[in-house]
Amino acid sequence: MPHPRIGVRMNYMRLGSHHQFHVRDKYIDAVFAAGALPCPLPCTDDKAVLRQYLEPLGAVIVIGGLDYPPELYGEALHPKTELAHERRVKGDFSLLETALELEKPLLGICAGMQLLNVFFGGALIQHIPELDTHYGEKQHPVEILGGRWLPRIYGEGRITVNSNHHQAADPNRIGAGLKVVAQAEDGMVEALEHDSEQMVLGIQWHPERMADSALGGAVFRFLVKLAKT
Repeated sequence: MPHPRIGVRMNYMRLGSHHQFHVRDKYIDAVFAAGALPCPLPCTDDKAVLRQYLEPLGAVIVIGGLDYPPELYGEALHPKTELAHERRVKGDFSLLETALELEKPLLGICAGMQLLNVFFGGALIQHIPELDTHYGEKQHPVEILGGRWLPRIYGEGRITVNSNHHQAADPNRIGAGLKVVAQAEDGMVEALEHDSEQMVLGIQWHPERMADSALGGAVFRFLVKLAKT
């Protein structure tokens, strides 16, 4: 039986002397390990092209990256905000819109979760005042608060995750149709789900590089199951 194909959003940024598309090997290896074929997706906002990319796919992953422009949610630029390339930003919005239209299961990781909140009209904390818990691959517990998808992946209660982010979804400005389904002890939003029929899940941690590979791989294995249906 052919393996399902999962789209993995590529980043776009200047590396060395040239602008480049790239994706870290950890994302690709995590999809392989879960039993699917990773299909890197270059950044384009051409929806006709995106439909051709996405129609054969079973699911889509939006990876981490730099920061989305705060003008998208009505705020001025914070000195610590590091803007993603315009090509990545426009491409991500078109990718998400197309994935929703095609009803593809979608997983947003780190900045990918933040994209969900901004896309649906929410806002971000541009720079977390206290980074000790959340930056530098720190390990910390998160409480699963329910939802349709997250308990099916991780069960109920608490799990320990890794963290490497300086921005977060603003808990006071959560996007329309989104629900906070996991939270850190300091109140930081750790996961969001949308009320659409297909899985639209954002997680703030990086499962592709968790020390506990079984726990990290759980979300990819679940996504592969959905991609097979």
